[in-house]
Amino acid sequence: MYKGIDVSSNQGVIDWKKVKAAGCDFAILRSTVKSGAADKQFAANAAGCITWGIPFEVYKYSYALTPTQAVEEAKQVIALLASHGIKCRIWWDVEDPSLRKLSRGVLTGLIQSAADTIIGAGYQFGIYTGKSFYEEGVFDTAAFSCPMWIARYPNSGYYALADNPPADKYKPTVTQPLFGWQYTSKGRVDGISTVVDLNVCYIPFWETQEPEYYLQDIWHGTSIARALESIGEDGTYQHRQQIAAANGIAGYTGTAVQNTHMLNLLRTGQLIRA
Repeated sequence: MYKGIDVSSNQGVIDWKKVKAAGCDFAILRSTVKSGAADKQFAANAAGCITWGIPFEVYKYSYALTPTQAVEEAKQVIALLASHGIKCRIWWDVEDPSLRKLSRGVLTGLIQSAADTIIGAGYQFGIYTGKSFYEEGVFDTAAFSCPMWIARYPNSGYYALADNPPADKYKPTVTQPLFGWQYTSKGRVDGISTVVDLNVCYIPFWETQEPEYYLQDIWHGTSIARALESIGEDGTYQHRQQIAAANGIAGYTGTAVQNTHMLNLLRTGQLIRA
């Protein structure tokens, strides 16, 4: 079982050496705040994780109510990570009460706009939300195949990091890959002076896996979309963005040069599966 934390400036200055010694397997750091500026502790938190060997990713609490705002929020996070030389998954935090006032279609579109921007820049994308947001269909969850990180607090008690999480019967159920379960906001971890969110991770992002390649000898077609479809794969633009990111093709927009490059990788058996 992998247990970790998600933190922001709300936790103040963190002693990451003590956090590591307490048994923290991973961390997810707040990237930017509502204004678009970096979280005041982001640099220190990222440095602490790197120094003490704690794998980490980042999250963005979204306030966006229009596609333009969603894209801008995503670009702010991308710029922050680039400025620190960090390449990691960006979790899109969908929980602000203002988002409930939007129609299901509009909110789904906002999340998709953020995903397109993030994936197009070569970063992995995931969605964090609460059990109620997910189950009530506040956005169209079926429109997304990315990993989900779900918050569900079965009880109001305090947990030490070493404590067992709630029973599996309380574990959130989703149709997408379940990355993690945030099971309390009342965690106690040595090295952190405040309460902190605790999480269980089911898909460890820090484990290196050998890449899997698309077969080179069974496809046909003159475009990457047709070629993918001919081998039973998804040839949509969104999926091609994910493939591009997995193959180091940054800023994928579907240009002829980018598509030809992907097709050549497929032709030579070097196209990595997304």
